[in-house]
Amino acid sequence: MQPGLTLTVTRDPDAIREARRLRHAVFVEELGAVPTAGGPVAGGLAGEGLEGDDFDADCDHVILRDPADPAAGVVATLRVGLGTAYTEQEFDLSALKSAGRPLAEAGRACLHPAYRNGMAGFILFKGLLNVLHSHDIAFAVGTASFPGADLTRHLPGLRRLRHAALAPESLRPVAHGDGAVVIEGEAPRSAMAGVPALIKTYLRAGAQVGDGAYIDRAFNTVDVCMVLDLSRVALPGLPR
Repeated sequence: MQPGLTLTVTRDPDAIREARRLRHAVFVEELGAVPTAGGPVAGGLAGEGLEGDDFDADCDHVILRDPADPAAGVVATLRVGLGTAYTEQEFDLSALKSAGRPLAEAGRACLHPAYRNGMAGFILFKGLLNVLHSHDIAFAVGTASFPGADLTRHLPGLRRLRHAALAPESLRPVAHGDGAVVIEGEAPRSAMAGVPALIKTYLRAGAQVGDGAYIDRAFNTVDVCMVLDLSRVALPGLPR
């Protein structure tokens, strides 16, 4: 069931544990993230069927459940923090931070496979915006992923994203570090078919992307940096 999904924002340890269980199913079991002691997937938690890191404790966790299927547990989740430390591991945020306006970080967004073609992504995004507004945030930033660390496979979608939604230079994150790659070249509009649905939800709301991409081999993904200016939110039905 999609329309009756319930949304909560929480820091309750038991609820976060449920969210981590979904994250493990998606990031580790489905996408092939590798548990490492000091990496993005905590080794001990992975042994318990959970995915987590040290940033979780300082975040608000947006959680969706389906009352029609209580046994499913958490069917979608993301987290929101008032720092940007995770994103800055992959992208230089100097331009965005120099704007001098309140900034937050969103991440670890994932949906149960059965809920990826309905309203769950939209509702999850509404929950994100509610949290951002509650903290008077001007900009949100975070990484969003293409599944699989094969850059060649994702190049058409990455090129199209850069062409269609590149953030202005005054706010633009830039990929940096060992996994950073430059994205150049053209791609037809049809290349958007290769862009994950959650990224498209962000774009429809007015989000933009940073320059370059980051190959995250521990997570088995190619990441882009999403920038959401709350003054640009344009998705019908979302709070402004």
